[in-house]
Amino acid sequence: MHRDTSRGPWDAGLYYEMFRRGGRDMKGKFTTELAVMLFFFIGAGLAVLFMGQLVAPPKVLMGRMLTAISPSLFPTLILTMLSALSAVMVWFTLKKPAEEKTEPTLHRDEIIRGVLLFAFMTLYALMMVPFGFLISSFISLVLISWLSGNRSIIQIVALAIIGPVALYLVATRVLAVSLPELNAIELFYAQQLGL
Repeated sequence: MHRDTSRGPWDAGLYYEMFRRGGRDMKGKFTTELAVMLFFFIGAGLAVLFMGQLVAPPKVLMGRMLTAISPSLFPTLILTMLSALSAVMVWFTLKKPAEEKTEPTLHRDEIIRGVLLFAFMTLYALMMVPFGFLISSFISLVLISWLSGNRSIIQIVALAIIGPVALYLVATRVLAVSLPELNAIELFYAQQLGL
């Protein structure tokens, strides 16, 4: 069956036609992208279901929580959005017409960059408690900026200093969320901000 490609991708008739046929032309549709989206969908869904085991309970002092927001709120929101977006991507991937086989889209350099990004993010998570939020964020942003191809030292340092400091101040002062930080840095902020 030949598809009319002159219609735009947002043509309702095109989607009605694909829905009506119910996936009869889905041969050869299981691609690497689909596998990754299914992995994210299932992983994020399971993480939301087992959030109680993944996030530590909030600190309580004399029967009162020390933070204004539950520690599981932001992870739950992010994982729910990731799961929903992955489901949408899976649906669109399954509904688009089958394409002719082409060469693999991932090359060796891209795979190495992906592995390095994963390693940098793992290092960031492991450095968070011993070095605190600001130092670990600085180191991670420098590494990720270098990995993404930025070679301007001024831009890398500016991004690695301004971003974490702004995020730290918003999280701790506006949202009242505690982030792991070294005592010396927390004392410095308290003295500078008059807290």
